[in-house]
Amino acid sequence: MRKRMIFRSSQIAGYCVAASVLAGAAWAQEVPAQERPSVHVVVEGETLWDLASRYFGDPFLWPEIYRINTTIVEDPHWIFPGEELRLDALMAAGMEPGQPIGAEPGVEQVPEALRGERPPEQVPGVEALPPPVAPPPPPSSDAPTIFARRRGPMAAEVIGVEAYRRRAVRRYEFHSSGFLTEDQALPFGSVIGRVGQQVLRNIEASSFAQMFDRIAIYPPEGATYQLGDSLLIAALPRRLAGWGEVVVPSGIARVTEITSTGAVAEVIAQFGQVTDGQVVLPIEAFPDPGDVMPVPVENGMMGAIIDLRQRNVLANQQQLVFLDLGRAAGVTTGDVFVVLKPSVEAGASPKPVAYLRIVHVRDQSSTGFIVNIMDLGIEAGAPVQLIRKMPS
Repeated sequence: MRKRMIFRSSQIAGYCVAASVLAGAAWAQEVPAQERPSVHVVVEGETLWDLASRYFGDPFLWPEIYRINTTIVEDPHWIFPGEELRLDALMAAGMEPGQPIGAEPGVEQVPEALRGERPPEQVPGVEALPPPVAPPPPPSSDAPTIFARRRGPMAAEVIGVEAYRRRAVRRYEFHSSGFLTEDQALPFGSVIGRVGQQVLRNIEASSFAQMFDRIAIYPPEGATYQLGDSLLIAALPRRLAGWGEVVVPSGIARVTEITSTGAVAEVIAQFGQVTDGQVVLPIEAFPDPGDVMPVPVENGMMGAIIDLRQRNVLANQQQLVFLDLGRAAGVTTGDVFVVLKPSVEAGASPKPVAYLRIVHVRDQSSTGFIVNIMDLGIEAGAPVQLIRKMPS
């Protein structure tokens, strides 16, 4: 999944300089180190090969630019106008113009004029090997590729009968992300267990269900289920003071049979292990944003991380966090936040450590999906700021 994000808050502008849009062909001259932007905005006709040559004096460094922009560039042979490629990580690593791949900064290299000057000793009767050949540059736009070619950042190509379109949030992300109950009394039913093929009494003890298995469920007190109802199956691993239960979805079930004590439902989607003792509740309608994408904002709202959905030692990309901002603050699915880390230097601006895309929103809280992580600092209490907003 690809995202195009750039950090543009006036409070932390020193950590991400927006690159100017260039017109025409790629520059023929290297950009001095002190003038290199931390982000480059791609224009028509550019390649990663060109950018590596322009900014770092060595076109063979193009894989390094691709490596730190894999959330933006799906195929390194294809970059498109308007894409915002980060260069700051390479500059922070001390990459200098003309420095060969793998060379350490400050270590003297063999002069170019002397490289390959002394030929290897020739063994009599053995044909000499040809000199090594440099790897070719990335293929041109006319070269064949297994990837669907797109004519621009927002274009779509039909693959078979399905069309892939870039979306701010997808249905799967919304339903699988999880949320906080905010101390509200939600209509939780319960999963009793996996059901045998014949009758409801064949419930297996301490069971778990997989796709297309049937499970026995009990509705909440005073409620009933109807045939065809879609229910979210979830675990409640812990409770957060002031925010209620943490709801972690494990799947989706559809009611297929009504019994005297409850209902039987078929598991039609699975996000994790479905087991007895979990809860069910009516599934929320997905607020499909369509093809609308978030746009940059200045001085966006500030908030904080309540907690990580999974309390791992270190947060990883594609994990989820809960924010203390929700619908009441104007947050919507698809909004993009940056996680900040206070600078250790007096008077310096906070440092961006990760980007979050909002995939689920409740009244006072929301769930963010980590789409890019640059440093440590994703933890409870870490400040966040809105940098891209879905159009209203």
